[in-house]
Amino acid sequence: MKKQSFLTGAVILMIANAISKILGAVFKIPLTYILNEDGMAVFNIAFEVYIMFLSFIISGLPFAISKMVAESNSRGEYSKTHRIVKISTILLVCIGIVGSVALYFGSPFFALAMKEEKAIYAIQMIAPSIFFVALGTAYKSYYQGVSNMIPTALSQVTEAIVKLAAGYYLAVLFLNYGVEKTAGGAIMGVTAGEIIATAILMIMYFYGRDKKYVKSEKSDTAEILKELMSIALPLLCASVVANAINVADTTLVRSRLLDGGFSSDEARFLYGAYTGYALTVFHLPVGILATLGVSILPVIAGAIAVNNTKKAQTATDIGIRLAVMLSMPCAVIMYLMSNEILTVLFHNSSSSAMLTAIAPCVIMMCVTQITSAILQSAGKIMLPFFTALCGSAVKLSMSWYLIAMPEINIYGSAISSNAAYILVMILNLIAIRKCLSLKLNITAIIIKPAIATVLMFGVMYISSNYISAILGDGFVYLAVMCGIGMSAYVLMLFLTNAISVKEVRKILKG
Repeated sequence: MKKQSFLTGAVILMIANAISKILGAVFKIPLTYILNEDGMAVFNIAFEVYIMFLSFIISGLPFAISKMVAESNSRGEYSKTHRIVKISTILLVCIGIVGSVALYFGSPFFALAMKEEKAIYAIQMIAPSIFFVALGTAYKSYYQGVSNMIPTALSQVTEAIVKLAAGYYLAVLFLNYGVEKTAGGAIMGVTAGEIIATAILMIMYFYGRDKKYVKSEKSDTAEILKELMSIALPLLCASVVANAINVADTTLVRSRLLDGGFSSDEARFLYGAYTGYALTVFHLPVGILATLGVSILPVIAGAIAVNNTKKAQTATDIGIRLAVMLSMPCAVIMYLMSNEILTVLFHNSSSSAMLTAIAPCVIMMCVTQITSAILQSAGKIMLPFFTALCGSAVKLSMSWYLIAMPEINIYGSAISSNAAYILVMILNLIAIRKCLSLKLNITAIIIKPAIATVLMFGVMYISSNYISAILGDGFVYLAVMCGIGMSAYVLMLFLTNAISVKEVRKILKG
């Protein structure tokens, strides 16, 4: 079994996530032409219900499995590792069956709860995905726990390819049957992708495992289940609350748009433009950089299991710094180039101001993701939930007030997201400093990357008119501007010594 270092594993998953996210965007580009804003609203509502429901039933288990696998592997208890996988698989299969059936038959309830009755068919078409995701979770979590990110990366890319091909084909197939059926056909591609991805993970596990460890261990099933539930149940409870808040947020956005004087069609249009275009681009870097948290989990959990505090602290420092350094240029590009990005991707820049408004949140969200993963890996399972709860309170209260103002409308959601994640990020950083006794180097983590970001912003802003006059608008202009900005950013990182070759080598050896 090939094991990678934290940084190598993170790079593998970043590349795979980048490919899958790009394919996902490629999927949505022609999809927006077929569905338009109304259809994208139905598609995104169904997908949000699916994610919410999936989180309700399996949230906490992937983390619990990966953490237990990392700990048992670090102690050399390889037979227990495979026993954990076996027991987890049985549990998740049962959960998956119940979840798929409940989502399918409960689709009218969920659609009406989200104030979108046209999403019933789409929810039914994605319901089987619950079972296949649950089935594949144990195997994916196992590979992440042993720091082998290649199977996860392979399954993600394959899933994205299948989703792209099947979803687009089915959307076209159902094109003449109305928005509900067309969106339902498109979202069936998600189910097809999950089936193939799960099959890949299972095949790689059964053909790659060491059978002598599988057969020799007779670990106590009750003991493993107890340990599994002690980690997963608190996270599950936290997820139930968090997803209930997300549902409330989605419902609040649509209802407050109506309260602000917009018609049902206008509210659907604004919501579809925001979620289908602006947030699709926004979640590209957020999803890619989420891999840092996945990669850092086995490092910290394994290090703490054998009392290697120094290794855990080193990984924590590098993880946060990477999240900051990689997210800052993404925020600048989305802020300055929102119109060009949306035009190139969707040939529709109507939501460019929405993307500009949400762009700064990339930094706070990425840092929040990595800091939450660090705290949970270190055993502070519920702490990120409480900090997120504080952020949710801010987001909901600000959204309620701002969205109903006609002159602000949907932009209130972006503004409140920025404010909420600033708070959560700060609380998480304070918690890491106290809980892990880690003195965070603010100069290295924030100030130096921020200086590089300011230079990048200035260079792109000043050169934009000149470059546009030469190249015009379009993909080439966007690529050149991104290249200029990134060159300035990387140069300043080296000049300020924000990037240390010595530290990178230390992690590669770790």
